[in-house]
Amino acid sequence: MGTDSELIAAIDVGSTKVCTILARKSRGGFPEVVSYSVVPSFGVTKGNVVDANAASQAIRKTMSEIRSDVGVDVKSAYVGITGSHIGYENRVDYFSDIGRQGVVTLDEIAKIPSMVSDGLQIPGRAIIHSLPIHYGVDGHDGIKNPVGMHVTGLEVTTHLITADSYFADKLREAVTLSGIELKSMVLEPFASSEAILTQTEKDIGSAVVDIGGGTTDIVLFRNGSVVFTAAIPVGGFQFTNDICLTYNVEFPDAEEAKLRYGHTNLAAVDLMEVVPISPVGSSANIEIRRRDICQLMRERAVELIRLVDLKLQQGGLKENPNSLVYITGGASQLPGFYEMAEQFIPNCQVRRGIPDFLMRMTDELRKPCYSTAVGMILHAFRSESSAERQLGIKDTVEDSGFLRRLMNGLRLG
Repeated sequence: MGTDSELIAAIDVGSTKVCTILARKSRGGFPEVVSYSVVPSFGVTKGNVVDANAASQAIRKTMSEIRSDVGVDVKSAYVGITGSHIGYENRVDYFSDIGRQGVVTLDEIAKIPSMVSDGLQIPGRAIIHSLPIHYGVDGHDGIKNPVGMHVTGLEVTTHLITADSYFADKLREAVTLSGIELKSMVLEPFASSEAILTQTEKDIGSAVVDIGGGTTDIVLFRNGSVVFTAAIPVGGFQFTNDICLTYNVEFPDAEEAKLRYGHTNLAAVDLMEVVPISPVGSSANIEIRRRDICQLMRERAVELIRLVDLKLQQGGLKENPNSLVYITGGASQLPGFYEMAEQFIPNCQVRRGIPDFLMRMTDELRKPCYSTAVGMILHAFRSESSAERQLGIKDTVEDSGFLRRLMNGLRLG
């Protein structure tokens, strides 16, 4: 059997679904999808694991489906984290030892994220990412790549992303209980951006707004680096819950009504159309106007889009009219929502965020609800590839007879 180092697994533990993707590293190009599985999620609320046992069962189910599909046991994985407890700060650190070789080396730059985070103890917080924004040399700030420069010490501006230790531990527990070794946590909107934005778009200034079941997550790039992240505790769940509370119906019935009849543009629905729903404790259906459901959806959508627009202003995106805002995530697919975002987020270009950049992606995976899982594979691939380059490890994918047979079998199938 091929070695684990040739495979990458990513698990998106969401409020509504757990999606696991298994991919194979490719030489030079992008990773190649081997298999994936999507199952309903349990034990997760507003992006946070509240019941580790329930969440681990859903993760385990995706693993057994992948095993049935391609006969591979997933042993370790990257896992997404989100929630309104995620915090960030842009900090400046000075490292006097960098440049001792005479010039700044690639190896020194590669070690900077861990040098920043290793020295930090933030009570009650777990460090998720330490992402360098730019460097300062001898009073000159804003340098993107100081490799090869003669310096005595280097100033580093970093976007530090942290999570509440309690929620990070619950997620870790859910993964461990499912029998998987946790390789690393990845901030979900940051992962989604890897599946949606090109390097040029990161350079000119872009945002990804990922509207999931429990939260709406935002990540903002400027000059190629992450400079701002935010989580709003509103997602698809709130849209469904509005129907539950207004009409006293069970959540699954409200969800079905939202998916079947929901729209944020009242002009798009028939004024006279009625919809049957069954209130809690009643054996008989009642009929309500479809337009009334859509009015609820519209009000919630306006509120969410205004919150998003405020965060984009806070992050400084609006200062550049060429900025791009990609809307992605499962709940962004509510009919009419995208058009509303175009209308209510002024001074930038709003686009649909569809995940891309993996080889052998099915049409199913090219949906906004899979942006996070696809992006985690890409993030993991880039992280591991750069780590291997630093260690001088040669890619051994082609040496694996098992994996070559496996992929040929999949192609033939």
